[in-house]
Amino acid sequence: MRPLRWLLAAVLVVAACGNGGGPRSPDDGAREAGGPEVHVRAMATVAPIADLVTRVLGDRGTVRSVVPPGADSHTFEPSPGQARALAEADVFFGNGLHLNDAVLRLAEANLPDGAPLVLLAEDVLDDDEVITDDWVGAVDGHGHTHGDGGHTHGHTHGDGDAGEANPHAWMDPLIARRYVERIAEVLTDVDPEGAATYEANAGAEIERIQRLHEATEEAIASIPEDQRMLVTFHDGLSYWAARYGLELVAVVQPADFSEPSARGVREVMDVVRRSGARAVFGSEVFPSDVLAVIAEETGAAYVGDLSDDTLPGEPGAAEHSYVGMVAMNARLVVEGLGGDASPLDGVERA
Repeated sequence: MRPLRWLLAAVLVVAACGNGGGPRSPDDGAREAGGPEVHVRAMATVAPIADLVTRVLGDRGTVRSVVPPGADSHTFEPSPGQARALAEADVFFGNGLHLNDAVLRLAEANLPDGAPLVLLAEDVLDDDEVITDDWVGAVDGHGHTHGDGGHTHGHTHGDGDAGEANPHAWMDPLIARRYVERIAEVLTDVDPEGAATYEANAGAEIERIQRLHEATEEAIASIPEDQRMLVTFHDGLSYWAARYGLELVAVVQPADFSEPSARGVREVMDVVRRSGARAVFGSEVFPSDVLAVIAEETGAAYVGDLSDDTLPGEPGAAEHSYVGMVAMNARLVVEGLGGDASPLDGVERA
């Protein structure tokens, strides 16, 4: 293997799964001197995917997230430091579906010859599983309400696909299970001697994700049936909502990530009033006063802390993980819509 050269201005994680301490977060900092031998240097696009890779890789290597904690994965522009890190990587795990084409182009240009470039969503999803803008409609010609026209991130999936693909497939735990399986396959190809470790670690993470899924189903079943609807600022919960039978009635944010127009805001208010939505949900990555105004004008509650690419809590905390992030979102939605979130208690610590 190449010598370890990771003292660059970006985030480095040491995966410690299998050594009794649990896996470290994708933004834990540099690997300590004298640690386990590094068999695989992996890079990933965003923290949730990096966390899944970390948990499968265990103590056989390091995982580094190209998009740093707190940055917007959709618009992040990578730096020369990330290019140098990619040039040292053994494998790159992206999402695909054009989540961030700038990062993909950087990986294509800088990965060493023979290093796999893996796009997990495109690898594990069939075309008919990809949610497109046909599923939600347009507010002001840019954002969404339920019913006509719309946007996601300006790309298609598969030949002849009529809509624009939503990239946030990892938010559905049952799709994330497939991500884990694919990660284990790729790591085994890269490092065959670690096959048993990858199989065991993937199995443990799949069990955690399955418990999350079952707890989420139980919690959402407690929401009154006439309140199982979502009004969100960003479109990160489309796959999650579809999995659990929630109707996504409005997504506010325009395709260029700007603030919606006054007309668009009025349209969303009309949707909220007609639907009787109990709450509107914002994203911590996209702070905006728009949903607060919509909530005030319509009488809906405002919940502003959803996340699709930022792990909750501090590095090393039990909730600072993919499972912790999705469990946090589920709790916020269930409580915001009048359900009982107690089935989710402790899921991130399981």
